[in-house]
Amino acid sequence: MHIVLVDPPHKLFPGLRMWTPSFGLLSIAAYLQEKTNFSAEILDCTTFSDPWDELVQRIYAAKPQLVGVTCSATCLSPEALQAITLIKKHLPRSVVVAGGGHFSLMAKEVLSEVQELDYIVTGEGEATFLELASRIEDGDNNEIVNIPGMAFRKDGEVVFSDPRGLITNLDSLPMPAYHLLDMKADAYYWHGMGRRAFGISTSRGCGDRCAYCSESQFWGGVWRGRSGGMVVEEMRYLNKHYGKSLFVFNENSFNWSRARVEEFLQELGRSGMRVDFWFQSRLRDIIRDADLMPEFKRLGLYEVMLGVESINPQVLDHYQKKQNRDLAQKAIDILRRNNIMVMTNVMFGDWYDSEESLREIFNFVKRQGDFLVLTITTPLPGTRYHREVEKQGLIQNRDYAHYDFMHPIVRSKDLSRDEVWTLQQKYLRKFYTQPRILLGALFNRNPFKRMAYRLIMRYVWENATRRPWQQPGYRPFEASKLS
Repeated sequence: MHIVLVDPPHKLFPGLRMWTPSFGLLSIAAYLQEKTNFSAEILDCTTFSDPWDELVQRIYAAKPQLVGVTCSATCLSPEALQAITLIKKHLPRSVVVAGGGHFSLMAKEVLSEVQELDYIVTGEGEATFLELASRIEDGDNNEIVNIPGMAFRKDGEVVFSDPRGLITNLDSLPMPAYHLLDMKADAYYWHGMGRRAFGISTSRGCGDRCAYCSESQFWGGVWRGRSGGMVVEEMRYLNKHYGKSLFVFNENSFNWSRARVEEFLQELGRSGMRVDFWFQSRLRDIIRDADLMPEFKRLGLYEVMLGVESINPQVLDHYQKKQNRDLAQKAIDILRRNNIMVMTNVMFGDWYDSEESLREIFNFVKRQGDFLVLTITTPLPGTRYHREVEKQGLIQNRDYAHYDFMHPIVRSKDLSRDEVWTLQQKYLRKFYTQPRILLGALFNRNPFKRMAYRLIMRYVWENATRRPWQQPGYRPFEASKLS
């Protein structure tokens, strides 16, 4: 049986202009190839020169019996739903199944509204997708209802099978199927970092229970990671076969496990690879691993994204975020002592936020952070935060394309949505027009700071001159020849 796995066409954020393939599809494809004789291909449509037309051409030429469509984030769901409708229109006899975080958390709503979709894999996909494919090949469609980890329609109603347990040992999974991608695609060229940069994922989930986090909801508040040795093995593979030497760990907290990072550092040191990398971390994990930071730095760590979010106790409590200003300061101090760049991730727009609370955290990170990621608090569907604001009638924007942490969805107690957005833009301008950053694009001794500040200056200049970057080949479905 031939299987096609689809990541639909997506619009890139013009400030970064970078794209990473779906970790879920890479893992499922590798799992299918290891466990079965099925042939599988991955269509990462964002890499195509004419995404929507090429998607149709390639699936029609392949005529797969089974098509899997991923949707990892709410803001990507409009394109994913359009892709599902398009695929079913051209392949009415093919089974179309969807998966990923958004579809898992919104399975009932999606299946109720999208008749072209046959099944949703809820949760972790490898074993469920393989079992589904095997039943379809054998013609046991009636037995599909007994596969754990599925949602489907039965007698006009959406029903769920029993949940599937998580894979306990991620080291048991094969190397992601990078060989099924065009690794030289322009979409994988990270502007400012070059072709040596690539994003990878080495863990799943998070043990925290932050109210706004869909990842926590999707993975059930459980963290699992591949061993440090396996992480280095994947880096070595990408370095040897594709020349990758700058790695971005795309996961909530790379250093959740002290034992894992100790092994990672040991194995990376033994490997002899000369690499650069950065990751996202909780404040507490940086504080716990303070003694490891010199070795991290020596082996290539140049930046950490810290989940500061807020220093307002009322907001942090509303987020169910177990941290405070003192912890943020300790983590920042540790990174700065080790000459590791600090990217402060801040969210603004909670019910208890005000211009005063934004000004307070801005003043806190203004001189201490090398970069400010100032996002807008977004109630992602399926989270406790979403259920709360929905119950209170606070949601004022239901266009899921805007659930990207850059568009205001709810108002705060004292600010309208427009005021939240205006303040976000104001304080981003204030941060990135500091002389140290403007001059740093040319004269900073740190090459990574120069690189990043130049990217920021380019984005600011393009918007100021009203000549925004246009993504090559991208067009919304409505503008394609297929609409």
